[in-house]
Order: sequence, then C-alpha cells, then structure tokens
Amino acid sequence: MNIRSRRPNFIIVQGTSYSGSGVVYDYLSGRGDLNDPLQGIEYQLPQMPNGLMALEALTKSAFHPGTIDYVLTQFENISKKLSRSKRYWRYGKGYSSKLPLFEVEIKKFIEEICSVEFPMHLHWQQLIRTETPIFYLINKLKNRLSNRKLAPCTRLVVSQKDFILAAQKLHYKLFQRDSINQSTLLNQAGSGWNPVESTKYFLDRKVILVTRDPLDQFAELKQFKKAHGVSGFIDWYKEMQKRLEDINNPDVLILKFEDFVNDYKKNIEIVCNHVFLNTSLQSNYEPNLSKNNIGKYQNYLEQKEINLIQSNLSKYLYN
Repeated sequence: MNIRSRRPNFIIVQGTSYSGSGVVYDYLSGRGDLNDPLQGIEYQLPQMPNGLMALEALTKSAFHPGTIDYVLTQFENISKKLSRSKRYWRYGKGYSSKLPLFEVEIKKFIEEICSVEFPMHLHWQQLIRTETPIFYLINKLKNRLSNRKLAPCTRLVVSQKDFILAAQKLHYKLFQRDSINQSTLLNQAGSGWNPVESTKYFLDRKVILVTRDPLDQFAELKQFKKAHGVSGFIDWYKEMQKRLEDINNPDVLILKFEDFVNDYKKNIEIVCNHVFLNTSLQSNYEPNLSKNNIGKYQNYLEQKEINLIQSNLSKYLYN
C-alpha cells in the first residue's frame, strides 16, 4: 500500500487557545498538496456551545424532549451565525463564502437527525423569555391568543449512532465530495481539550494537537484574550494537561510548539508519518519567524507570575 492510498480523509490541527497550533497548520497548508477549503478559518461547528457535541449528548446521556428542542433551535441559530460574514456589529465566520452549500447541507442534516416533529408548547419557550412586567403581560396575552392557533412544532432526535453517521455524511458533503485524492485540512475542527470525541464527526481523520510552555501561553492569553489571574491559569492549565494525558488514541498526535519550531526537520517527519504525507515536499512555512514567540513571556508577565507558574507547572516548562 503506497502513501497516497493511506492518507486520511481529514487532517485536523488543534490547539488549546493560543498554544501555537498555527505553526503546524501553516506548514501543512504551505505544502500545496492538501484540500484547504476554509483557508485557515477555524471550523467551530463541533465544539461551539449548542454545537454538534451538545446535540450528540442529547441523543443518549442527556436525552430530554424539552432540552433537545431548545438545543436544536440554538444549533440552527449558531449555524446561521457561522455561515454569515463577520461585521463590526455581529459575529460571523463566513463559512458560506468558502462553502457555498453550507446552509443547504445544514438544513438537510437537521432534517435527517430529527426523528419526531410534534406540535406542542414546551416549558423552555417560556423560560427564556424576558421577565419584566410589560413583557410578562405581552407574553401572557400571546399565550392566550396562541391557544386559538397551532402550537409550534417540537422535535426529537435520532439515536447516537445515527447522529454520528449523519454528522460524518454532512462533513463529507461539505469538504470531501469534490476533493480528488487529497486529504482535507481543517483548522481547529473540534476541541483541543477533547480531541477524540470532538472529531469523530469526520470519517477517517487524523488529529495533530499542539501544546505550549505555560509561561508563553499565559502571556498570549493576557495579551490577546485579556486573561488575568495567574492562580486561575495554573488550575486551568493543570486541568487541560490532565485531560490530555488520558488520551491513548493512535489517531491523535500531540506535539509541543517549541519542539516543532526548534527541531523543524525532525518534527515535520513526525507529522508527515502520522498523516501519510511525502516528507520531501517543501512548504512555504518559515519556522525561524515563529522562534520569536518562544520566551515572549519575559516581556508580558510580572516576576511574581513567572515564579508562580515555574513553581506550580515545572513539569510542563520548555527548557
């Protein structure tokens, strides 16, 4: 069996919020031999609040009619927000500009996973309404008038197995249908905290997860996400590492950002072997530019923050 025939359908690069996963994505994208439909835009549908992972939980362990109907409605809303372009006044990812069939296939997916449609008023519809006296009276009047009309259609979803199959079919139609003998490269398509469960919606996938020295990761979270409170970060980082240390799956490769940048040739061979790519093909990614991000904590962290991280997260430091 040759390398080309063993390539996975999907290659998914993940991080844990400013952990440096962009270096691996840039290397893979810069090779030019992969299908890169979103061109670096993060694909967030699996891990978004009320996204695919939340919907899947409702098919089994969190099954309840009212909760299912609520999350399905929120899933539809989130899909529309991901589909549209970003503006100063609204959130958007612009998926439809890169994936013209995104909204059509999402609609088909929802139809496929809905096993029951039954008109009925549910408690959650009242629960989320604004509770001010004026709105209460307006809604009470609406409820009285709505008794003369048909109740909204409530929905249930299919089994967990059928849900996962439907999600895999959705992603094949979105990303793989027109790809000929190429793996599809996706950026952040799933949770870096939960890389196995969050990526099972992609049939035949390989995951590359990038971690980072906690000093530099905290520095970037402070700089770009306005994070603060070093004690909270230490607990956050420990919890993340505890979950990653439990991963034992051959589809997931965990790399350190610093290793990839400093020992580039060795690590691109590790990456290529994991996803069955030709190691001799050159990329336009330049690792030396990324080296400037190693040790940047010295310009952003206070000495007491550095001391606390060094004493509490010593086993994760890159020395």
